[in-house]
Amino acid sequence: MAEAVRVLILGTGTVGASIGLALRRAGPNFDRVGYDAQSQTAQQAQKIGAVDRLIRDPSRAAAEADLVVLTLPLAPAVAAAEDIAGSLRPDTVVLCTFRLQTKLMEAVRAKLKPANPCLGAVPFLGPQAALAAHDAEPGAPTADAFDHGMLGIVAPPGTPQAAIEICLDLAVILAATPFFLDPAELDSVTATSEELPALMAAALLESLTANPGWRDQQRLVGRPFARLASLLGGGPTEAAAEWIANRDPLIARLDALAEEVANLRDLLAAADEAALRQRLEQATARYEDWRRVRTSSHPDHGVELPGLPRVGMFDRLVGGRPSKKI
Repeated sequence: MAEAVRVLILGTGTVGASIGLALRRAGPNFDRVGYDAQSQTAQQAQKIGAVDRLIRDPSRAAAEADLVVLTLPLAPAVAAAEDIAGSLRPDTVVLCTFRLQTKLMEAVRAKLKPANPCLGAVPFLGPQAALAAHDAEPGAPTADAFDHGMLGIVAPPGTPQAAIEICLDLAVILAATPFFLDPAELDSVTATSEELPALMAAALLESLTANPGWRDQQRLVGRPFARLASLLGGGPTEAAAEWIANRDPLIARLDALAEEVANLRDLLAAADEAALRQRLEQATARYEDWRRVRTSSHPDHGVELPGLPRVGMFDRLVGGRPSKKI
């Protein structure tokens, strides 16, 4: 029997644990080694079966890794790359799930050795998970989190074909459609879908200081307020660093939003009900169009690479692909 592929998962939060669970679903051909600086997060990942074992020293485990999946936040990710750089075997691939690619990936690659390909492999939730009911448990790792979703691949020029093949194999494991992204394109997506909503939540909550009645009103607000406010649930330090790192596309989105908010304010001030209703009808139509596109969850461009031999991670390392149900 072929030796199991040893996958070192650095960061066992929602994304890392979900990838670990998908690897387990794929079959017994993987030895999943997990690390997280937050011991509670790491222990929870092991408890739900997302990793086979935990380690405290990533550099020692890196020496035996066939593949490294890096899912840590911005600053810890760069530190982890520096820790493992001297231990990785030549040609061991490092896949990063960061939603910010331009600056963060440059920092990570600068810590690794040239012999270790470093690619972006960014999983996007499948429609079922992304459009789940608002009262569903947020952030719970699951093996099917990325089913019928997409795996964004960011491969810098000169990336070895075998490294790209590993990304395509990971897409199979996640039951996701692979597609190739430019780093700036991914940063723009992140600004629109992740950072701007959180920034809006911060602005909403901070604006309440100007409302003298909020002390009593806060006991009466309902789900719409709760849904928006909950988007600010992450760590302030990490969020601030990410927003600064991605400030150019985020400022562009913020400027467009500010202009639209000003337009709506003008319509309210003028009591122009007809114009306001038209704006709401347009917004509703855009919402329905987005849900339709998100439900289909297929990229506009293909993923075929002419002339690229289909020799994947499982063929090279374990002698065959794992059996799995998608």
